[in-house]
Amino acid sequence: MGETLKVLELFGGIGAPRKALENIFGAEKIKSIDYVEILPYAVLAYNSIFDNGYRPQSVVGWDIAPDVLIHGSPCQDWSKNGKNNINTGRSILYEETLSIIERKLTERPKVVIWENVPNLISNGKKIKHVVHFNHYCESMEQMGYTNFYEVLDAAYYGIPQSRPRLYTVSIRNDVLAGRKFTFPDPEPKCQNIEKYLDKDTDLSDDRKKLSAAEKSIFFRLPDGSMAVKEGTKKGYAEIVEGDVINVEFPNSATRRGRVGHGYCKTLTTSPRQAIYTDGTIRLLTASEHLKLMGYSRNDYNRMKKAGITDQQISHLAGNSICVPVLERIFLELKEMNII
Repeated sequence: MGETLKVLELFGGIGAPRKALENIFGAEKIKSIDYVEILPYAVLAYNSIFDNGYRPQSVVGWDIAPDVLIHGSPCQDWSKNGKNNINTGRSILYEETLSIIERKLTERPKVVIWENVPNLISNGKKIKHVVHFNHYCESMEQMGYTNFYEVLDAAYYGIPQSRPRLYTVSIRNDVLAGRKFTFPDPEPKCQNIEKYLDKDTDLSDDRKKLSAAEKSIFFRLPDGSMAVKEGTKKGYAEIVEGDVINVEFPNSATRRGRVGHGYCKTLTTSPRQAIYTDGTIRLLTASEHLKLMGYSRNDYNRMKKAGITDQQISHLAGNSICVPVLERIFLELKEMNII
């Protein structure tokens, strides 16, 4: 890497790529030449973490020249619960990234990274999102890139959250020089959720409490241990210290709480996840949501100081990219002397 690595973040959220790169190289070695995000409180959060003065802006009608481009275009339409038209909705905005790379940069980036949900490569009888993924890869190839992609789960890369995501790494052919990029090998599943919990949680805060409906799925076994219903026909699961429970109520017939033993399920933009700790069941805090994405308590404090609410912080965390996974990908690129 030269003096500084010039980074462009599209659909930038709270800056997970920049956070990962600064963790590896140091803040002084990373130059954010621009950051594009349309959600105002996401921009406010980003500025509070990195001490920038960026303003909300759209990727439409915009240009600049980076070394590395990272984008995480909206995934709602690709997800299993997506409701928007994938041909006109939010997720089709990846086309804007392709347009920027093709026509609006003075030099094409050495590396382009796209993070999205695994359902983007689905090829079922009813849902064939893979046609969009193939279109993206073919377009990148036509612009002189070689694509590498894999689904990586954050729980196997140092964070106690089961968060499978599709990562596509496209490297410019002259930079790749005939080599092959290899994704980082998985490690044993991370199950140390207790390390990520706030020790000063105020349990009197209503925001930490479960609703009456959520509480109703928990019960005591004859030996006094705690258990959670897993659905009308699935019985129950025992809960032990440090377990995280995804409290779900899709409809009246399928209320359930799925248990993660020492790790949590995928954080969403509207999380209702509970932790059983110190003999008490409570919701995860906004600070914990951030930490489970690879951010620090200090990042949380900065966001709060900037006036961002806990609900907004949890939303931003659930919409972010997991920092430790990006770190491992960037370390592989560093090892190849690509960045």
